[in-house]
Amino acid sequence: MLFEALFAAGTTVLREFVRCTAVEVIRHTIEVIRHWTNSRSNRDSSSQQTNNSYSNKTAKNVTEELEIIDVEVVELERKERRDGHISRQGQERKQELELLRTDKFKEYQELKSEEIAENQCASPEDYETSALNSDKVHILQFHMGQVVLEKKCSCGKAMILQSQKRLDGSLYQLSDFFWACTGFYNNLPLQCRRTKSFTSMDVGFLHKSDIFEFQVSNQQLSTIFDDTSVKKATISRVKSHLKEKDDEILCPVHHLPMILREKNHHSGVALDMFFLACPHAGCQQIVKLKSPVQLAAYLKRREGRGIL
Repeated sequence: MLFEALFAAGTTVLREFVRCTAVEVIRHTIEVIRHWTNSRSNRDSSSQQTNNSYSNKTAKNVTEELEIIDVEVVELERKERRDGHISRQGQERKQELELLRTDKFKEYQELKSEEIAENQCASPEDYETSALNSDKVHILQFHMGQVVLEKKCSCGKAMILQSQKRLDGSLYQLSDFFWACTGFYNNLPLQCRRTKSFTSMDVGFLHKSDIFEFQVSNQQLSTIFDDTSVKKATISRVKSHLKEKDDEILCPVHHLPMILREKNHHSGVALDMFFLACPHAGCQQIVKLKSPVQLAAYLKRREGRGIL
């Protein structure tokens, strides 16, 4: 058994999913993750010994550093718009900051991966597994927009989970999902438009056992959400977090925690009200919360409980 990717919220995507008891799957998976963690620790031990401050850092610390970097970038961009040009010194500094941003995001991915692996190894009893099938498509939707760790494009950049659009409002199918390089959002010549199909055969998820939305089918979750009282309660809870940061959803361009917003014009339909937006001035990157399970995932990250 191998794992294919880690989501920043702590879910492990498993390849070659072993068809045996849940306890055996978790035990086997934890062993794989433990070996992976040890190999990474041995590989990085020399570099960490030379930098004690790095070993004490958390992914949250790096996110805060990325926000500080962005403040300076925004100021340089604002000055360029005001003056109509940018000085050579300003251009060089902007390039330095972009390189620093890239390095910091790599550091974030390293630290976040280690934190997730350590938590899973330390408390395997808090996790369970779910097999991915046509009735469990919402498991994938639960992770839309989340930072993906240890899933790299051939160009070296991180990949994210994407899906085809279903404008008719029908339920998503496994074939709608794929991995996309985050380099897609870069300008030429750094742009990368590579994608990889999401192989659904024998794929499972190791996740926290308190994600109750995974214990029902996609259709059942939609039916539950159609209840008026459930919708009203969900809207009220989500609205209480407007303008708050979501540390698990980072902009693929600026690597900043995205901010919860409410659409200016909507008809009061819960699945057409909320989205996450990058706080960088002028950035158009958004993640729409357009399904019941995406709203559940947001509430799970913010409050520790979804809609069930």
